[in-house]
Parts: sequence; C-alpha cells; structure tokens
Amino acid sequence: MIKLIATDMDGTLLDDNKQLPENFDNIVKRLFNKNIRFVISSGRSYCTLKKQFSEYLDDMTFICDNGAYVVDKGKLLSVSVLPKDTVKEAVRFCDKLGLTVLLCGKNGTWHNSRNDSQHQEIASYYVNQVKMEDLTLVDDDVFKIAVFEESGIENDGYSKLEERFGENFNVQLSGKYWTDIMNKGVTKGTALRTIEKRIGVRYEETMAFGDYLNDVDMLNNSYYSFAMSNAHESIKKVANFMTGSNNDNSVMKEIEKHCLT
Repeated sequence: MIKLIATDMDGTLLDDNKQLPENFDNIVKRLFNKNIRFVISSGRSYCTLKKQFSEYLDDMTFICDNGAYVVDKGKLLSVSVLPKDTVKEAVRFCDKLGLTVLLCGKNGTWHNSRNDSQHQEIASYYVNQVKMEDLTLVDDDVFKIAVFEESGIENDGYSKLEERFGENFNVQLSGKYWTDIMNKGVTKGTALRTIEKRIGVRYEETMAFGDYLNDVDMLNNSYYSFAMSNAHESIKKVANFMTGSNNDNSVMKEIEKHCLT
C-alpha cells in the first residue's frame, strides 16, 4: 500500500504552461482522506511554493531548493546553508564564464539576469526575486546557487561548475538551462529519506515522479518511481516505471490508478 507520494513540479506535475492539473484539488483531498502523505519536491524555493499551495500548507510536505529547505506541515524540518565565501566564489566564477546566477536565500531570491528574457525565465519559477548588479553583496543565508545558461548548460557550463565545485559540493543538472549547487549530501532523495523515517514509511510504500537529473536520488528512494515520457534519458534508466508526459496529466492518472481505485 502506498503511503507517501512525492512529485517534482516543472516537467512533471505542471504542464508546459506551468499549470497544475485541473483535478489536482480533488485528487489531493482524496489522498488526505486516505492518510496518504503528499510531498511537493522542487528546485523552487519555499516562498514560491507556499504561494502556489497556500491552501495546503498545514497538510503537505515541501522539499524546496532540491532538498536544501524542507517544510513538513507548516514546520521547518531542515535547512542547509551554503558557506558565504563559497557563494561569493561561485558568483565570481560564473561572471568570468558569462553565466547568470540566482541565489536562493532565507529572505529572497537574488539574481543578475543579463536581459529581459532571462529575467522572465527566472520570474516564471521564483517570486520575491530581486535583480542585483553585484551578487557578492547579498547578505542572506543562501541555500542554493542556481546557474543559468541561455544556450543550454549541460554540454559546457555544467562540466566547468562540476570541475570547480563538485569535490566539496553537490552540483546537479536541474534542467536544460539550469545547474544547481548545494551542500554535499543535499538532494531531494536525502530529504525524502528523512520524511520516510519521520512518518514511518518504507521504500516499498513510496511513490515518486520526476523528469530531470535532480530527481535521481528521489526516484532511487521510491519503489513506485515513475519517469515522465518527456524525461531526460538518464531518468528513464533509473525509474522502475514509465508514464506519459507532463502535458497529459500523467501524475494524477498514476495516483488515481494506484492509490484511489
């Protein structure tokens, strides 16, 4: 019996227009009635997620910033703050490479977007975002450094970031244009394991959905692990099951099939 469900947002639960499924409220409330825990697991920050899911803050669990900030039913469960000198080093390194940087922190989201299209891309994922010319001046507890490359980051920017920071930090591809840097050991999967232990749920009782490489560890901690048909090829090799695309309401369909019939 499935007792815990965790789903990624972008490319998974949300369609390409960043919209929730039409039957989301109905499905989630039926899960609550069956005491099945529902977890939103995202690279997005809590300030963004709590706005979108304001009705459910006391009922859901939120794995935010790829596991660096976790809130369980309205209570902060864990937080992992990056060293301030590392944040400044990463900003300077990315500036030399011409990469755009976004700092996800306690008090806001700070970025140095270089044009309107980049600013719009950031605004589509983050609220409370502020543009700054010099991000080394940000005075905040930063949980995640998100690096954006407009031409696609996997082939070039990611490898340079991994070479520079990968030994001491977790450097993850989180999308076609995005690479995220967190403290070592911080992943969606680590956060999911913490939640499983906290509420007494086993691997065999956990369902998870994902589409990109920052979802790998989360899928590995769930027997009912589903890769979206639009997922990165590496995700399809990791997941135990396949489902349809994020534009076909596939997450809700699988939940209804396995948990609500």
